[in-house]
Amino acid sequence: MKRRRDRRAREREILEAAERIFGERGYQGTSMDDVAAEVGVSKPLIYQYYGSKDGLFLACLARLRIQLLDTVSDAVMAAPDAEDALYAGFVAWFEFLDDHPQAWSVLIDEGMLGMSPAAGPAGAATDEVRAAFIELIAAMVRMNLPPGRTADEDEIQIVAQSISGATERLAIWRSRIPAPPSPEKVARTLQDLLWQGLQTLRAT
Repeated sequence: MKRRRDRRAREREILEAAERIFGERGYQGTSMDDVAAEVGVSKPLIYQYYGSKDGLFLACLARLRIQLLDTVSDAVMAAPDAEDALYAGFVAWFEFLDDHPQAWSVLIDEGMLGMSPAAGPAGAATDEVRAAFIELIAAMVRMNLPPGRTADEDEIQIVAQSISGATERLAIWRSRIPAPPSPEKVARTLQDLLWQGLQTLRAT
């Protein structure tokens, strides 16, 4: 049992280090030697755990995906009504990126915007991160349709894709200016912009 706990702790240390280095240097600029040196373990141990750099990148993405989606989902589900849920979800998204600056490059610059030079499974996994976030948005839209309203999946996907694109672009903008507005201000402005459109969708 102790050995299993030790391995779990070691894997967490490796993933935390890999997330930082991937975020700072990008996929191509990161080597397994870099990660091993950061953690203080042998490179063969990392290969034993993850198989390859792609495997390590995949593990980082999976970990960040769970953390991000759990954070946003929890915020949405705790909100008292649909309008507050939209705002809470946006705040949680931007706060997560502020609290995990290295995750920005892994999830956004390299992953969700399709800029990762990683091919094969790692490239496909970055697309899954965006798809999972879009489905979370789509589920929120479906839940807030009025009773008796037939869900038009085309409309729902248009809304979900638009919201996803807006949050990504705002996240990019905030990362590139010296004094970005707070997550709350960005969320409130975006929520005000989108809520009227969602109300129209609900009414048709």
